[in-house]
Amino acid sequence: MSYLADREVNRGRQPEIDCLKAFCIFFMIFLHGFEELAEQETLVHHIITLIECLTGAGAFMLCMGIGTRYSRKQEPRDYLIRGFELLTVGQALNLVRDALPNLIAWWCKGEPTFIAMSLLVVQTDIMTFAGFAFMLLALFKKLKLPDGAIMGVSIAMNAFAFVLSHFFLTTGSYLADQLLGFIVVTKAEAYFPLCCYFVFVAFGYVLGGIYPRIKDKDALSTRVLMICGPLAVAYYLLRAFVPVPLLPEFDSTEMYIMKPVTDALANCLMSLALLALFHKLLRHRDAPKPVNHLSGHINQYYCYSYVLLTPASVLLLATRGELLPGTLLPLLSGLVTLVICCLVIEWLDRKGLPNSITKLKMPWKAVVFTVVWIATIAVFAYAYPRITEFATIWNDYLGI
Repeated sequence: MSYLADREVNRGRQPEIDCLKAFCIFFMIFLHGFEELAEQETLVHHIITLIECLTGAGAFMLCMGIGTRYSRKQEPRDYLIRGFELLTVGQALNLVRDALPNLIAWWCKGEPTFIAMSLLVVQTDIMTFAGFAFMLLALFKKLKLPDGAIMGVSIAMNAFAFVLSHFFLTTGSYLADQLLGFIVVTKAEAYFPLCCYFVFVAFGYVLGGIYPRIKDKDALSTRVLMICGPLAVAYYLLRAFVPVPLLPEFDSTEMYIMKPVTDALANCLMSLALLALFHKLLRHRDAPKPVNHLSGHINQYYCYSYVLLTPASVLLLATRGELLPGTLLPLLSGLVTLVICCLVIEWLDRKGLPNSITKLKMPWKAVVFTVVWIATIAVFAYAYPRITEFATIWNDYLGI
């Protein structure tokens, strides 16, 4: 039986995709609450981490890839502009989330950890990765590469980065490592290297080319759920309990950063299974309003929640010298953060105010974008010469 039509028959909003994005953003905020504010790891923290390990950033980027095919603007120039906007949003987030709070703490306390953390104004955050991913898609569109070729290149990039990581991780210069870290894994703050994570965008991009032609989503969802779900679960059980030569330890930092091909494929299979499951649960109904709200403001929830959580972490360390104990307080912090983000976004929408610097009108947009990049350069020039030990994911941010 064919599940696909010869032409597009499935345009418009896809509720199951909204559900997947909302599912990921919900748990992401609670995970960041524990990562930023919890003094010690707890069982709840580990459970949320596991959930994010199975979906998380990979599912976000897969949905972003699908979304590019539903966008009205699909020319290379459109992708290039969108990429630059996301890069700028990422830099604005780095400034407000990391640089400014830590610089203030450094000026007040004089502790070297704070000045080291301020240098995270330059890092491979997921917004930065998304910006570079759009730019790479713009290049592929300009070259008129077919979907299969884009997927093949993305797999080759992923495999290259993974193999390279076994032979090379540092140039000996933090600055050079950080610049390379935007592309491959290095010893700098290379959390979402382009080569490792672009496979999710490419998979979503290819899937987005198929999605509008799905004519029998019920039957296809049943097949996907029966195949992808068991395969993904079986793979993750194997990874969790059986050491696999060459592959990083399950649920480790290395696994999350490198996403070697088989792990990336399992992540995609799990995302597909969840899409099918959400379709089955909805039974052709629209997604609930809270789901649509989360999905429609995914970048705002990501940025606003971090702007609340990370400065709170810096404030706790600067004033108390420690973070929040136990499980309840970090969990409550995640809930409060989620509520505050929702209220702020709803208020901005009701007032008709821009909820992102990308939605500012000219000339204010140009002014803000310019300020963001000048401020980034200024913070880097100030902090870099004053740092003796750099804070990265690899040294647990100097033990914070």
